Amino acid sequence: MKYSLLSAALVIGFVQTVSAHSSSAQSAPVHSEQAQKSLDIKQQTRLESSCSGVQPEQLNAVYEISQTNGSQQAKQKLELTRYQDNMVYQASPQSFEAWNKNGEYIRYFPMDKRSVSYRRSDLLSLNINYDLEQVFHLVSPKVQSQLKQTDNIQHGCMTVNSFNGEQSGQRINLQWVASLNLPYQLIIGEGEQTLRYQLIEVNPVTQAEFKTLTSGYKDIDFADVGDSESDPFIAKMITQGFIQHGSSGFYTSDGQQISGSGHGGHSH
Repeated sequence: MKYSLLSAALVIGFVQTVSAHSSSAQSAPVHSEQAQKSLDIKQQTRLESSCSGVQPEQLNAVYEISQTNGSQQAKQKLELTRYQDNMVYQASPQSFEAWNKNGEYIRYFPMDKRSVSYRRSDLLSLNINYDLEQVFHLVSPKVQSQLKQTDNIQHGCMTVNSFNGEQSGQRINLQWVASLNLPYQLIIGEGEQTLRYQLIEVNPVTQAEFKTLTSGYKDIDFADVGDSESDPFIAKMITQGFIQHGSSGFYTSDGQQISGSGHGGHSH
């Protein structure tokens, strides 16, 4: 399943981990319609108090993401924290990602208390294409504009606009919360495969709370990674298959340098 709608690099990486064969996801039988209605009621109850004090540019939102393939279903949670011009994605205890509206990207490694910063040009050199509007809203306004609006639904204290349509052979059903600039629910289907994002919790975020997420990390610029191979953290990154700048700029998953040219570093 292509999931072409979810083209942001970090979202695609996360979607690929949520499969029936993923060791990090929990596979379970697909819920019956009655059971799903019960879950929806519980989610509405959890969201009932969410409207008070939540601003669209200062919030924390938790999604349950389920991928169904025939009779199997795998689930994982995704936590988003949006504060002004910054967006943090947390889906794993091993690492999390942060973006700002300038197109800069930082990957954090909590267990090492280290981080790697990428400039827009770094991402382009790695052929990583992304849509910042999608990064900050999960669904790009461009995609939403190509869907047909059907009706409005009241989910607890939230007014939700419903859209549906088809793109690249995929069925898309979107329930959008304009007051949050985020989906309440997003379902993408193709054949027997379905990807479902469901908002289950949202809370306000203060500046202090946001700063706590990324404080205390020792950062290195992506362009300087190739000059820091003696650093145990950098050596570990290489052996785990991270692409980085070196004399050629690229390494294999076992840390062997790939010969080549044309990928030099940049100055700051």
